[in-house]
Amino acid sequence: MRTLPLALVLATTAAACVDDAQPPAEPTTDDVVSAIEQENGGLDTTDEAPEFGVADLYAAAAIEGTAVEADPMASDPSIVELARPGAPNVVARDLVILWGRWPADPDATVGRDWSGSLQLSRGGMVVRRKIAFEQATDRVLPRTSRDLIEFTSQTRPHADGLVLTVFDGDAMNANPLTLTYTPTGGTAHSLDLSRLANGPIVVDVGDGNRILIAGHRRVDTCDHGFMRGRWRALAPNASAYLGVVTNSDGEPVGHIRGIAGQRQNGDKVMFGKFIDRDGHFKGILRGTYDNGHYQARWIDRSGDHGIAGGLYVPGPTMRAGGFLGRWAETSCAAN
Repeated sequence: MRTLPLALVLATTAAACVDDAQPPAEPTTDDVVSAIEQENGGLDTTDEAPEFGVADLYAAAAIEGTAVEADPMASDPSIVELARPGAPNVVARDLVILWGRWPADPDATVGRDWSGSLQLSRGGMVVRRKIAFEQATDRVLPRTSRDLIEFTSQTRPHADGLVLTVFDGDAMNANPLTLTYTPTGGTAHSLDLSRLANGPIVVDVGDGNRILIAGHRRVDTCDHGFMRGRWRALAPNASAYLGVVTNSDGEPVGHIRGIAGQRQNGDKVMFGKFIDRDGHFKGILRGTYDNGHYQARWIDRSGDHGIAGGLYVPGPTMRAGGFLGRWAETSCAAN
């Protein structure tokens, strides 16, 4: 049977007739096996329709949405001073923190109450966006301190979360900056943010629930941010993924769609195409994946432009897998 390169698969999926009871068409195992042997996975640098013309596929994936949080702490004089360009001995980091089912489990029947607090060991925090907060159960409580965020949150099939900027006002301190999650009446988990230099942090709290943090130093002159979405295993050595691309404040700025698999020579490779919200080409991801981690170069029309990397967990459907990572221009890739 003749197989199609992924670039053609991406272009033709949107035109396929879709039964209302079925998810939109996705690449098949044969499509992936064929495409991963090609340069850049068969992807090209042309512009696309928004969401690659497959909005129904993104809707079916049910990637957690975000909403802006108007945090009054952003105008607190102590935070304004920490955020001042050139403030001595201050390091700012942008973080995505998720809690809940990861990867997502649409068949989950047991929920979890995550209500509690996030406490920074020093400095201060600003909430930029809420992730998957529902009006009935989830909210950021009124801020009372620059280093404390209290919230209510309940999850079942998916995860909730926040996009934060944290300011370390004593960056030369020998003690690492930590963020401690304390559930109401439960066991606290203290997370060493210096570990983010090696990639996202994961804490397994049991029953398929995890706490995840991805982050990087905030550099206002650099184009960088986060990627997250779904990762589906089509076969043991062939996967497809799609996701949302955000800037450092968690604002959606584009979409990513791609494949991963093991080539005939044994190499485990992954490819993806990155477009902005209007479908304009932003780059191709070309890299490797293994044991829950992926790492790629970001290639634009001029050549090597930056990096992308993070965590993935395969799922049996495009609603049940997951990935979370960061992307950055080369000029700030090490931050």
